Amino acid sequence: MKLCINILILSSLSLVSAQKGRPTNGEIMGRRVTKTLKFLSPLQSLTIFSKDLSETTPRDDFLPKFKAGLTAEKRIKESLARRRELTDGGEFDEYAGKGWEKKVEERERLRAEKEDEIVERAWDRTTSPFRKKEEAVTASSTSGSAYQFVGVVQPPKSDQKVKWYARKRPAGSKWNVRLLHVNKDAIIRDLYTNGKVDIMGKYINTGKLMDEPKEGETPSNTMRPLIKAEYSVKPRSSWNLWNFSPKHFFTDSSGAFWRERRLPSGLYTDGRLVYESAYRYTDGKNGMKPISKLDALLKSKAIKSQVNTKLMKRLKVDVPDVVIEE
Repeated sequence: MKLCINILILSSLSLVSAQKGRPTNGEIMGRRVTKTLKFLSPLQSLTIFSKDLSETTPRDDFLPKFKAGLTAEKRIKESLARRRELTDGGEFDEYAGKGWEKKVEERERLRAEKEDEIVERAWDRTTSPFRKKEEAVTASSTSGSAYQFVGVVQPPKSDQKVKWYARKRPAGSKWNVRLLHVNKDAIIRDLYTNGKVDIMGKYINTGKLMDEPKEGETPSNTMRPLIKAEYSVKPRSSWNLWNFSPKHFFTDSSGAFWRERRLPSGLYTDGRLVYESAYRYTDGKNGMKPISKLDALLKSKAIKSQVNTKLMKRLKVDVPDVVIEE
């Protein structure tokens, strides 16, 4: 009887990073809820403005000017209303006769335009000191160096912590120095979600053991190899046929919607336990059922010495057949 045992590795590496520790659970209105996920922005910046720039907010600058303008407008309107009461009288007698209503309408229109012009002059006269102050602050903030400096934070393993660039100052720009921190993981996730790139995974058998044997424990009980996961980002384009692989298309069994691809039936081991593959057809899910320890199975007479030697070699050198990332 020929027995073939595949390698099943439980990898602790994962492409998606999570916060350390378990999320804090709470209870709201009798229902248990978990902590809300927080996604980091792909681009974080710190901007340093000029020293001459006003420290007040736009709201602090607008409200006093608006209040002074309204006060002046109210005062001049009250003055015009009193003057109108004194001048209203017998001037309508000159509009007696045919077409008097059109003459009165034209007179009222001219009077309203004149009063609006007087109100606008009063508003501009009151708010002009505020405008001069804003123009002086804007001129001082844009004056000085003709260049702006941008620093990009480099990866932690890089020798140079920050890489600096200089560019010409655009018209109306008020800042001098800007520091950018690019979240590479967030950008890659966004490109992958939008179908711009594919994540390629490669698993390497390092030849080392994941668990060191303890005192009184035989090395055969802890033969789980240490697997290193390496990921690469490959952009989709017409030059590489959008990462289409005819080999995988014709050789890999494809799943349908939520159904998983069925693993080949047989025995699998992670170097410590032996599992038997199972497939649940109702919902299309794979499973691994532990049947015994690898050490006990290798001591069985049903396993030939050639199979034993081949399995030991595969655990030390070969890449795994199935990887489950935790």
